[in-house]
Amino acid sequence: MQRYLGLLLSICCLVLSSAFSQADTLEHIKEKGTLRIAVYKDFPPYSYVDGGQLKGFDVELGRAIAEKLGLSTDYMQIVAGENTDDDLRNAIWKGHYLGGGTADVMLRVPYDATYAEKNDKVSIFAPYAQEEIVLAYDPAKIPTLFNLQILTNHKVGVETDSISSFFLTGIMGGILTKSVTHYLDFMEAVDDLKAGKLSAVMGMRSQVESRLADKMDAFKIEAIPMRGMNSAWQVGLAVTADNSELAKTLTVVMNTLRQEGVLKTLANKYHVTPVEPSEKQAATTNN
Repeated sequence: MQRYLGLLLSICCLVLSSAFSQADTLEHIKEKGTLRIAVYKDFPPYSYVDGGQLKGFDVELGRAIAEKLGLSTDYMQIVAGENTDDDLRNAIWKGHYLGGGTADVMLRVPYDATYAEKNDKVSIFAPYAQEEIVLAYDPAKIPTLFNLQILTNHKVGVETDSISSFFLTGIMGGILTKSVTHYLDFMEAVDDLKAGKLSAVMGMRSQVESRLADKMDAFKIEAIPMRGMNSAWQVGLAVTADNSELAKTLTVVMNTLRQEGVLKTLANKYHVTPVEPSEKQAATTNN
């Protein structure tokens, strides 16, 4: 009897797990009247809370997408995991083990054509923003950045466990390790640069430029080639791999928003670099 009950319980768990991971079709989403959108938590300028309100590029983009579909929005804020696969699993195709369900679509997903074509769980498409790693520095302290070795005499702020941290502490035999100051919140590093506590910061262009917006003329910003590391990438949307109808519809919506100038307006507002995708990228839906 116990063995039978155990088997029955296992079957029930499998059924429930399948039900929870099954994505809503476009028809069902329209019946609900709400598009559930996954955005990263505390990730300015894309999504962040200010004055008790959720704001940012992705928040407004999500609202614009939903409006084109005649839907309201329900934002699902997710904490970044160890890698993109973890985030896609938690937000899109399975859900977090602590609960909370899944979203219909996730924004700000790193877009790579090869990865998108090989991923059998999600469809990644419609890249809309370009990111790259840059070094912002105070020209009063560093007149010319002719090479990175000059940073040995300066304090450089980076986010803990970031690509910038790994790069600066690893190059040239680690001679810059003592120059690197780590921050759990990269925006605090940029604030310290503005306050004169640092000579430079290294991180994503959108975060650097959005935080320096009111003092942009006082600093220099340069893209840094990072041999052996991916220092530039695009971000796009993601839905479950079996939801091709939703992916195609969202691709059309994104193209419309681009043609209407909505993406450019948001990019200017939040200091994000927009993307003009290739024909192949725009059509990628992982059918």
